[in-house]
Amino acid sequence: MRRAAAGQLVRRAVAAGLLTLLLAGLAAALALTGCGGNADPFTGLYWEPSSGRRVEIRKDGDAYRLYYGVAKEAYQATRSGDELRIAEPMGGQTIVRLSKAEGTLELVSGGKTTKLQPLPEHQ
Repeated sequence: MRRAAAGQLVRRAVAAGLLTLLLAGLAAALALTGCGGNADPFTGLYWEPSSGRRVEIRKDGDAYRLYYGVAKEAYQATRSGDELRIAEPMGGQTIVRLSKAEGTLELVSGGKTTKLQPLPEHQ
């Protein structure tokens, strides 16, 4: 009888340990998705060091919106591979593309390329 009770106690301890591991793994997976493991490489708050202007990129369904400057004017953007294409109101196109430096983007407008860096308080 004691042997059966001891075996049952071991089985319960093993089951409780496995359940704890399963729950810890689930919590870790949820935490990773919440901290940007699959985050969009374009969305976020940036600044353009050459002009000091603030740039915010938000995802809006399948499209993107780029908010630029003090007035925070919104411009519609579409993603094409590793680039966002923004139609300018006066014609032409601005491109935001992934930079080789991690966490930064390149803004190409009017034949000129500048860096977009994450805002220091949002890194």
